[in-house]
Amino acid sequence: MPKTEHSRRIKTHIVGPLHRFAIVVPPELARICLNEAGSLRLSELRPSDAGLEFSGRLKDAYLCNLSLRTASRVLIRLTPFRAGVAEELFFKASQVPWELWLNPEIPLDIKARVEYSRISHEGRVAQIVSDSMVKRLRTGGSTHAPDARKDLDRTWPAIPGDLRPDAVGQRQRIFVSLIKNHCMISLDMSGEHLHKRGYRLLDTGAPLRETLAAAILLKSDWTGDEPLVDGMCGAGTFPIEAALISRRIAPGIGRNFLFRSWPSFQMETWEFFLGKARKLSLLESPQTIIGIDIDPEAVRVSAENAERAGTGNDIRWERMDFFDFNPGRIGLRKGLIVLNPPYGVRLAAGGVGFYEKIGAHLRLNFKGWKYAVLAKSRLEAAAMGTGRVRLWNIRHGGADITVVLGRISS
Repeated sequence: MPKTEHSRRIKTHIVGPLHRFAIVVPPELARICLNEAGSLRLSELRPSDAGLEFSGRLKDAYLCNLSLRTASRVLIRLTPFRAGVAEELFFKASQVPWELWLNPEIPLDIKARVEYSRISHEGRVAQIVSDSMVKRLRTGGSTHAPDARKDLDRTWPAIPGDLRPDAVGQRQRIFVSLIKNHCMISLDMSGEHLHKRGYRLLDTGAPLRETLAAAILLKSDWTGDEPLVDGMCGAGTFPIEAALISRRIAPGIGRNFLFRSWPSFQMETWEFFLGKARKLSLLESPQTIIGIDIDPEAVRVSAENAERAGTGNDIRWERMDFFDFNPGRIGLRKGLIVLNPPYGVRLAAGGVGFYEKIGAHLRLNFKGWKYAVLAKSRLEAAAMGTGRVRLWNIRHGGADITVVLGRISS
């Protein structure tokens, strides 16, 4: 197919039309992400089973990947269709112009969910969709050279989700939902999970996801207009995310995305968004951000991660025991104190006593400060004795965690 004809088809079928998109986000973060997405002026934005959904053009999904701090990934929903039998699913899936959507150099990872449908086996559904893609490319849909098409069996795995040892780097996730004989196919646009900003190459064990750290800061109503202290900084995720928020730096500005490898990728549009994001960012944080840890290795790791994030000059790192830190001694005005203690298994049986100590230190030295403290249980949260609080239940590292939110009385 001539290049001009291929470009015309991409514009007609992919770039130009309105599509439906899903922003995948955990339920406990959905409202925070909704507030974020609302600032992007997306059309028909609403909650859904995936998290959030909206209508727009492909460029709107580019912006979501670049800008959202709390989302997990962004999917595009292809036009749904009815598929009551295997032959119908194969035929209709093979009508999708896969040669315009996907890069056949990237291995597939197809996952299917089936409910109340005549085709009842999820693996069978995933295999049919995979076979339909291969058929589409082999019968003239592909714009790739014939020698590339001969390698489809190697490049596109015969078994959905099977990544061969030589398949390094990205993979194309495809989610097939067959509910009551109606099929919805969704393509992942993000690639790696959006919490992977690209700066945290090192950690100190049980790291807090960047998306979750950002959500806790936003849940605490911290917008970068007041100081922030992380008393047990670990790998530095809280201070770094705080610096990104404070400087208005888009969280995805330093990483790659899967959609950039698609045939439809619009480089000029992407460069425009990047340029606009850079213009909106500040040269330095307008507020003091301090990361503290008693472990010198944690401080070293945090500082290296911050340098990779481009926020090395925005954060003051202190190697000391948090219980020896008093913000009044350095003339620090009231702000937000965040703590991710070694709760649960890491703290063993001393949890309640440790949280009592945290509460006493906060009441003595952080009067008037807002706080967000992670705890394994409500019992530990109550042990802080910091008065009226909000308890926010989240999932972290496969466990249920309570975030204690409040303000120390002056």
